[in-house]
Amino acid sequence: MSLRAGTHKISNSILSGATPQVKETSNIELIDGRIWTDSEEEKSSNVVVLGHDAAETLFPDGSSPIGKDVECDGDIFTVIGVLDKQPQPFGSGRNTNDNSAFFPLTTFRKIHPEILDYWLVVKYDTPAHRAAVTEEIREMLRVRRGLRVNQDDNFAIFGPDSLSRLWNSITGGLFLFMVAVSSVGLMVGGVGVMNIMLVSVTERTREIGVRKAIGARKKDILLQFTIEAVTLCAVGGVIGIAAGALFTLILHFAVSFLHAALSIMWVSVSFGVACLIGLVFGIYPAWKAANLDPIEALRYE
Repeated sequence: MSLRAGTHKISNSILSGATPQVKETSNIELIDGRIWTDSEEEKSSNVVVLGHDAAETLFPDGSSPIGKDVECDGDIFTVIGVLDKQPQPFGSGRNTNDNSAFFPLTTFRKIHPEILDYWLVVKYDTPAHRAAVTEEIREMLRVRRGLRVNQDDNFAIFGPDSLSRLWNSITGGLFLFMVAVSSVGLMVGGVGVMNIMLVSVTERTREIGVRKAIGARKKDILLQFTIEAVTLCAVGGVIGIAAGALFTLILHFAVSFLHAALSIMWVSVSFGVACLIGLVFGIYPAWKAANLDPIEALRYE
């Protein structure tokens, strides 16, 4: 779908059927012109209200588009209003909603008779009445659609809580996915630490034998190699946290609208997990070192 004014055109514009109440329900403001009247809607008049960016693109000379004609799929529509810029919840730059054209609902049906789905926007007076308003809307739609008591709704009602549940569902799934991927990485890292410590125990067999010969106990050897494994993982954790902090700092200044920040809680958790990996995977090499026979260790070449 495209809009054209003279030689200018906007491709893939958003065409919306709306009522005059859209101003109150969607908190949008007009910067020029007006919303269509009930009479124009009843007559399916060829009038249109343009979004801010759509008006600027179609009329780049800065002149008021009110009263001028634009072409849409071979039909001519008169511009009667221009909307102010609409806020967007995420990101920055141009808002796609500003590159829109709004028509009376009956006019929109005339342009697109094949579209049978509609999105109705309702705004309650106070959040305390949200549940009551939602239930009244559900009852009204069920009556108008002739649904019986034992039939499920053939429509959907979305509200702020629905969006919150959807967002929590998406982020929850991503969190579980990241935990699964991180777990595999931690297992691989833990096996690597264990192999390093086993090699260290093998290379320091004579040292262990000497320490045992001069009175070192099993628990002393066990504690020594366990601390070494934990220290190795802790140093790796500190390096990882420093790299993450640097990346977050760069992201904060390079892409400021993302508001990237480092969470002290998750930094503490990640450091604790790194130390725990060293403890778990360092136990076996430390146990092996602690149980070496001092005589055999001293004879080891």
